[in-house]
Amino acid sequence: MKKWFFGLIMIFMALAVVMPGIAMAKHSKVDKNSSQTSEAATKKGKNPHGSSASKQTSTTHFAQAKTFSKKHRSKHAASDRPAAKNPSEPGSFSREYASQLFVRAKAALLMDMNTGEILYSLNPDESIAPASLTKLLTLYLIREALQQNKIGPNELIPVSQQASHTSGSRMSLRSGEMAPLDELIKGISVVSANDACEAVAEYFGQGDPQAFIARMNDKAQLLGMTHSTFKTPNGLPAPGQYTTARDILMLSTDYLHRFPEALAIHSLPNYTHNNRTHTNSNTLLGKFPGVDGLKTGFVCESGYNIVATAKRGDTRLLAVVLGSPSKGVRERETEKLLDRGFAMVADNTGSHRTQLAYHKD
Repeated sequence: MKKWFFGLIMIFMALAVVMPGIAMAKHSKVDKNSSQTSEAATKKGKNPHGSSASKQTSTTHFAQAKTFSKKHRSKHAASDRPAAKNPSEPGSFSREYASQLFVRAKAALLMDMNTGEILYSLNPDESIAPASLTKLLTLYLIREALQQNKIGPNELIPVSQQASHTSGSRMSLRSGEMAPLDELIKGISVVSANDACEAVAEYFGQGDPQAFIARMNDKAQLLGMTHSTFKTPNGLPAPGQYTTARDILMLSTDYLHRFPEALAIHSLPNYTHNNRTHTNSNTLLGKFPGVDGLKTGFVCESGYNIVATAKRGDTRLLAVVLGSPSKGVRERETEKLLDRGFAMVADNTGSHRTQLAYHKD
């Protein structure tokens, strides 16, 4: 009995030593098979361990998100810096060396009148109310008639009650007055006189201002101003009256080439009529070196407009700035544009040129 019991104890002891080894070997085999299965599944794109794969996928997406975020930030950081543009693109200079210039306006153009080169362009074909820049077209027709000897500078122009009561800027014309045409030209050029424009339109239209306005539109088309329509002789607000910076540049270029003597009037600092003295609204005169014209304008629809020309040495520049938010901004932005333009011409580098033809009879 004792021998049997002792033998049973020896068997249990032997099993206790052997079984852990067998279990460890089996566990090792399972882990090996599991590892192989996981590796194979990974190669096939399967998910052998649900939650672990999700964790791995989440990590990958997070890394991708970080990469995208970095690219996104880089993209926006780059957009904060002005990029070089071709001369035909909005807000661009044609000279490669010039850094981007931002002009606070709805539209703008800068041209070297010696070469016809467009130095700066911003929304040149955007439709904008012309305001008093319309008067350049009125003056064009007046000076053309003088040049063709169809009328004389001392021709007396009758001032109707309607003309004398015209709203906005005026030269203090009186109803029933007979004003020499030469004086009306000064009033329109310096004072931006709406009443003088109305009197001229009535006289040239033989009592019908609309006939004169029709001639204005015919001349605009002849000059290539295909994106402009005029409804008044002075630029006072009217439905359907609009222009573009490019069209105003065409008009101003032709006006200065054909009637260079006009600058002697446009550059006058003030003008007096009927004992009333009016200051030229072009605040660049006497302030910015070389400026000797040309015309300003404002209506609520457009904002503050200006056509400015300046000459330094043999270089004459012409700037059109439309839709500035205030008089002060208009003045500063035009100064900035002209300053940069003279610097570009003086540097005499770059090769891109955009020619703008002007009309000649």
